[in-house]
Parts: sequence; structure tokens; C-alpha cells
Amino acid sequence: MKVEDDSKVVPTKYYKDSKEFTRVKDEEDSEDDDDEEKTQRVYILDGVDFNSYQDFVDAKRKRNEKVLMGLGFGPSSSTPNKRFKVTDGSTMLSQRGLKSNQKKSSAKKAPPVRSRISSRISGDKTKLVALDLNVNNWNKDNTSFVVTQNGGGGEDDKDNNNNNNDTDQQKAFFNDRVNDGSNLNIKDAIEMNDPKWIHDESELNAQNLFKELTLVEEKESTIENSEYKMTKKNNNSTRTRSPTSVMVATTKDTSSWDDDQITDMVDNLSIDKEEWVAKVTPDLIFSVACHPSESKLICCAGDKKGYVGLWDVDGGTSSVKNSNGVSLFRVHSRPICCLEWLNNENMVTASYDGSVRRLDVETGIFEEIFATYDDSDTTYLEDLGYGLDLGYRYWTQNVTVDHRYKGASNPCLFVSTSVGNVFHVDLRVSEKQKITFHESVSEKKLNTVSLHPNGTTLATSGNDGSVRLFDMRKFRDSQGVSSSKSPKPLCTQISGRSVNSSFFSPSGKSLLTTSYADRFDLTEDAHLHTGGGTIRPTHSIRHNNQTGRWLTTFQATWHPTMDIFCSGSMNRPRCMEVFDSQGRLLRKVMGESLGSVFSRTCFHSSTDKLIMVGGNSSGRMVAIR
Repeated sequence: MKVEDDSKVVPTKYYKDSKEFTRVKDEEDSEDDDDEEKTQRVYILDGVDFNSYQDFVDAKRKRNEKVLMGLGFGPSSSTPNKRFKVTDGSTMLSQRGLKSNQKKSSAKKAPPVRSRISSRISGDKTKLVALDLNVNNWNKDNTSFVVTQNGGGGEDDKDNNNNNNDTDQQKAFFNDRVNDGSNLNIKDAIEMNDPKWIHDESELNAQNLFKELTLVEEKESTIENSEYKMTKKNNNSTRTRSPTSVMVATTKDTSSWDDDQITDMVDNLSIDKEEWVAKVTPDLIFSVACHPSESKLICCAGDKKGYVGLWDVDGGTSSVKNSNGVSLFRVHSRPICCLEWLNNENMVTASYDGSVRRLDVETGIFEEIFATYDDSDTTYLEDLGYGLDLGYRYWTQNVTVDHRYKGASNPCLFVSTSVGNVFHVDLRVSEKQKITFHESVSEKKLNTVSLHPNGTTLATSGNDGSVRLFDMRKFRDSQGVSSSKSPKPLCTQISGRSVNSSFFSPSGKSLLTTSYADRFDLTEDAHLHTGGGTIRPTHSIRHNNQTGRWLTTFQATWHPTMDIFCSGSMNRPRCMEVFDSQGRLLRKVMGESLGSVFSRTCFHSSTDKLIMVGGNSSGRMVAIR
């Protein structure tokens, strides 16, 4: 008897739940053992026989569809599933803000990234093209050609691509920056965006926003000038003030506010309106800021890919289509590490790509005011940042505006780097711009730099797990010198694990530290310590800071004028938290709009009302007021 191959026979199975049988009936010819075995296959589902396997599958699918509809999963189910929350749409995630333009052609793509010596090239169909020596032998000048998606690249490849070398080859700028450092107007900055974020009304929307900000600036300048004249008349003082005292003199005094007043302001925070949530940037948000205007709420965000979004929170009802009050610009190529308004008219943006730009809302120009370069190309020999970039694993991790000169249109900057360096850039007078000091204070990355209101004590924090306080007056230009030869710190606070941020409070009383040790540490009068010893925090608040790989790290941030601070939270339901200067939790702000972790948070500078904003990993911002 010939035995049939087991692979061709459907085995007998039994499924109790679905009452499904598969059986095999054999009919043998007993007279002739050489005859082939005749097999009849029958498929049974719920007591019904099917000779065809396809009919059996179709019947089973219909049966499963009926079961799902009965459970409330089907589109035509009459009885809704009680396990799902039924909503009328009022609690749905806000669809305001950036909207993808599906009609735009995807032909225009962002400039390709400079190739590394690797067999993997992003977006290239021919992965082995990187093995070509002509591709990997890059010149480190500012205008080297890059590999295109069809495998072309380099000047040696011109003869092989005579038909398309003008269109396929694109120039790569230093550190893959968006351009060679020239000014970007509104149109240029918008055209740098991915095509799907560009609409026909994008430029008009941005122009209207800047025009409104200019009018706000003129109006508030008039009010400030009249108040200044009145104050000068009453004081009749001609004493010369230091930059720090000038800043304090022009800031509304909030020291007279008691705890009850602050608590009432925090309790009044609300996130009830759908208009207070919008998508502002395409990717993960790295930094947030608020325009200082008292009459108009403008929230700003910078994301992972160098996009800067400006959101007019109350301007979402504009007649301009696809705007929702959001204007998007691409002025950098890497994560935005700094967004800070100098005044009502100028904002500083800085990025990991080593460039710093200043936005002038009156002219609509993003001007590059500082940039770092290596010493391989003498084209930038006269630039202030020439020779600062050390190449591999070097980037500007954090940029902070020197608050002593914050009101000036040309600021001074503190810059910390990925290799533990910190330097100060004086940009006040164009003919006398200089690097005031350049010191190496750590062997690892410095995440933040903070200047005490006294104008001399500088706090640095980073991946070495410590916070160090220095007397800035002892710093000098020591570029290339080891950190072991830098000035000794006034004191050191050990956190044990990487420190995300460390900021002095507006009054200077407390130093707030956020670390991966899952704590918020508050140290009072840290700037008064000397001798280089180790200090311990006055208050420690247990807080889950393990944001993981896909979220921006937490950085608890002070209010610009009050000693309260805010932070994102990993708790469920999702919330944003507000603490006082003693580390006491004042409130967890929760709502339907806070459906995700808002890692980066800040307060508006207003002293008349409390406004808090946050940004999450999908580019969405929320305004709580």
C-alpha cells in the first residue's frame, strides 16, 4: 500500500471553543495494494460540512464578525461596549496647530546628511555606496558635496553624472547647518520646512503674527517709558547702577506676596479649553518659552530637528486657513537647546549644530549672531567661534542668555558643551565682540549653566553627577587646557547620577537641581559656601525622573520672578506639577488635554497672572492659565 505524504494531508483537529473539526476519510481498494489512496477532506464548522476550504474560511469569517459585532466592536452594533468610554467628542485630543499638507509634493526633501564611514546611508537605496573611497574621503570645508539618493556624490563623480549633476548634488554646510550663516527672512525660514508643513498661507500667517508682536511692543514700550519717567521724577536719583541692579529695578516686586496669594494663583490654573492645546512643532520638543507680553500670549517651542514654532494661543480663530495661530520655521538643523526672549522684539535661538540666531520680529529676520567652527577651513578665520569646535562628539549642549544684559538687542551668552567646556561670549558691541573666558570644568557633558543674581557665581551641572559652583571672576581664556588646571569650585553638590539641570531661583535664595537620582534637590544659600567643600541639599523631593529613551528629560524650571517652580510628571493620570521654594507640592494640574508627558515646562513672566506652558514628545504644547 502506498503511503500518502503527511504534508499533503490535513491532520485531524478539534477546537472546543469554536466547535471546529477537520477530519480525513480514507477509502481503500482492498483488491489492489498498488492503487493510490483516495482521500476525502471535509471541513465542519458549527455542525455544517464544507467540501471546499475557501467556503469554510468565508463562513468562519462571517461567524467571527457576528461575534465581534455582538460584543460591541462592530461598526453597526446596536449595543455599545461598556468597556470603552463613550464621548461626544468634547474630550478628544485637540487637532489644532500644525496640519500636514497632503497636496504638497514630496519631491522636495531636506538636504541629505553628510556621510560617515559606514555601510548605512540614511535614505539611500544603494547601501554599499559608502564603501566607495571617493564618498568617504570628505574634505572638511564648508561646501563639500554630499551623497545623493541615487548614489552620486563628490567632484570625481561628475564625469559619470553629466546629465544630472546640477540637480542631484547638494551642498552640505558645516555641521549640516541650514545655510552658510547668512540671514534667513520669513520666506526662507518657511521654505526650509518639510513640504508637508508648508501651506499657501504660511508666509501670510507669519507676517501677521510678527506685525501683531511689533504693535504690542510699541504699545508696551510707550507704557514703560511713561512709568520710567514717573519713577525717575519721584526718585530723582542719578546713582550709577550695575547691570544686575538695573534688571532688578525694572522687575515688579513680588517679595511682598504671601503664601496664600501664591496658592490662590496656583489653584486658579485651568486647562479646560480645547483652544489651549495645539501642535506647534513636527517632532519632540526640546525647549519652550513664552513671549514676555502682558497682553498677548505667544508660546514658543523648539524641537529635535531644528524647527521653531510660534503659537498665538488666542489667535487660533484667525481667518487664515491652516494656521490655528501657529507659525513654523526651520532655522537650525539639530535639536534646539535654547529659546529665550531678550525683550518684546528679539528672541535668541540656539542649537546643537553650534549656531545661535536672533529673531527680530520687526524685520522678520533670523540673524546668525554666533557660530562655532573647527580649524580645518580658514574661510572662517575671522569669526569669533573659529577653532572652538573640536570635531567628533562635540556640540553646544546648552546656551543661556546672560541676564545682566538681557534687555540689550545684542546679548551676552553662556555656552556649555558636550566635552565639559563652558565659555562666555560678549556680543554687545559688534566691533569689540570677544570670548570673555573659556574653561574646561568637567570631563563629561555639561547640561546647564546658571548665573546667580549676584552676577559672579556660576553653577554648572552635567553627566558627571555633580553640581559645581564657581567664582566667574577667576575664569580666563584657557582653551585646550585640561579641567584639572581650571579654577577650583567654591563648593560641590554630589547627586550620584546624571544631573539634568541646576538653576538659581529669581531671588537667589535657592538652587534647584533635577537629576536621574529621581530627586528634586533644593539647596539654600549655596552661593555663600566657599573653600571647595561638599554641600548637601536643604530639601530633597522624591520625583520619578526616568523619562526613558523617547521623551525629553525633565528640567524643573523656576518662575521668572517668583520662587515657585514647575515640572512635568510621569504619574498617571498625566499632570504638570507646581512646587514652592521649600519643595512642597502646591498642585498637580490635570485635565483631558494632558494625555501625555509634558517634559519641558516654563512659566510666563507675568506678575499679574500665573500662566504655565508645557511641551511633549509629539510637538504638542499646552497653555495652563
